[in-house]
Amino acid sequence: MFNQFISKLNPLQRKLFFGAAIVLMIVLFERLLLAPSLSRIKQIDASIAKQEETIKENLKFLENKGTVDKEVAVFKDYYTNDVKAEDEVIASFLKQVELLGTQSSVQLSKITPAGHDYQKDYLKYFVTVDCSGSFENVTNFVYTVNNSKDLLKVEKMNLGASRGGDNIQASLTVSKMIIGADPSVDAKQFVKIKEEPVVEEPKK
Repeated sequence: MFNQFISKLNPLQRKLFFGAAIVLMIVLFERLLLAPSLSRIKQIDASIAKQEETIKENLKFLENKGTVDKEVAVFKDYYTNDVKAEDEVIASFLKQVELLGTQSSVQLSKITPAGHDYQKDYLKYFVTVDCSGSFENVTNFVYTVNNSKDLLKVEKMNLGASRGGDNIQASLTVSKMIIGADPSVDAKQFVKIKEEPVVEEPKK
């Protein structure tokens, strides 16, 4: 039947028919086979490009590994590893401040806990320190506190003249920061925080 149809066509019609058939086959080939293959190739190329970027980032990290290791070695002494009770932390803090004051030759008259600040990445405890001494000794005390390896810092400072002498009076607010090496760990896990008792209101 197909041969009969072809035989009835004149030479020009046959050329047009076979030309249209060839075009149709090319279109079908492109739609059914070539287009999905090209789409898949694009997906593979995009995946390869993404993996290449990841590899480049990892290579940069490896190149900086020596620098990172050096920084970790420098800061490792500042990280908290031992989990202590909050009372122990505060007692140790007070003792540290007292020791630094003695080393700086200032007279400590009062050291009092002054609260705390709980954040996700760190804990801060505060004490107020009343002391007296020569200007040189007081400034040396402040410098020693701020450069302590125990992450102490003088947050506030009020100075006043001492009566009947060359010494000065100083009132300081000193903080102690507690941090951990792993930033994904909640800082509160580095201290056993004493829970305040819940007081129930009497029923009316």
